[in-house]
Amino acid sequence: MNNILKAIDDSKHILLLVHENPDGDAIGSLMAMYQLLKNMDKDVTCVVPEMPMTLLLHKNIEDVKKQSNKEYDLGIILDCSSKIRVGQTNNEFDKCKKTIVIDHHTSNTYYGDINHVEPEKSSCCQVLYYLFKSGNVQITKDIGEALATGLLTDTAGFRNNNIDKQSFLMAADLFDYGVDIHKIYYQVLSKKTMAQYLLMKMTLERLETYNDGKIAFSYISQEDMLNVGAKLGDHEGLVDIGRNIEGVEVSIFM
Repeated sequence: MNNILKAIDDSKHILLLVHENPDGDAIGSLMAMYQLLKNMDKDVTCVVPEMPMTLLLHKNIEDVKKQSNKEYDLGIILDCSSKIRVGQTNNEFDKCKKTIVIDHHTSNTYYGDINHVEPEKSSCCQVLYYLFKSGNVQITKDIGEALATGLLTDTAGFRNNNIDKQSFLMAADLFDYGVDIHKIYYQVLSKKTMAQYLLMKMTLERLETYNDGKIAFSYISQEDMLNVGAKLGDHEGLVDIGRNIEGVEVSIFM
C-alpha cells in the first residue's frame, strides 16, 4: 500500500479503468477508488465505455465518462486480469505515464508498472478494503457502499466458495461505517426488472443437461435482449440457474 500511496501522492491527474463489460465488483472498486482519490483532492477521471444500468446506484456515478483524450500522470486499473480486457475506447491505458494494477484474478498477467494481485481474496473490493485498512485510509460511508457492492456480487451474496473469514469480517466492519448491507443486496442481487425476468424465463426454457447431468447449458441471443428491452448487465447471474441444480458440476451460459 505504501508504494501505491506514493504513486498517488506523486500524481495530479489520475485515470481509473476496469475490465470490459463491467460487473458489480468492477464498478464497486471503481467508485470506491474514485471517492478515495476525490477525498485526497486529486483530479480523477473514470472511463467505462458501457455502464450496466443495474449498477447506477452509487454517488457520483454520473461522473463516469465513456472515453477520454487526455494524458494522465497515473492510471489505476481495477479488477482486470490483462491489458487486452481493459474497457477503453481511445487506448486510454497507453495515455498514462505510470500504471497500477489492483486485482484478485489468478489469471492476472501483471501488466502494470506496479501490480498488487491477491488471488485468495473473494473480490477486488475485498483487496481494496484491506489495502485501505493497512494504509490507514479513511473509509467513508460512500466508499463502504461501493466496496459492499463488489463483495456481495462477486460472492453471489456469500454463496460462492470464494468466501473466507475475512469476507465476513469485512461485511461486519462495513456496518460500522453506516453501510446498509441489506439495501445493497436487494439493489444488486434481488431486485429484477421485467426484462430480467423474461430473460430468466428464456434461460430456464432452453436449459439442457449433458454428461449424466454434470453439465448444464443455456443461452440467450442478442435478438432476445432487444425483444425484451434488456440493458447491458441484465443477463448477469443467469449462469447460476444451471449451477444451482443438484449434480451439476459445470454450468455454461452463452
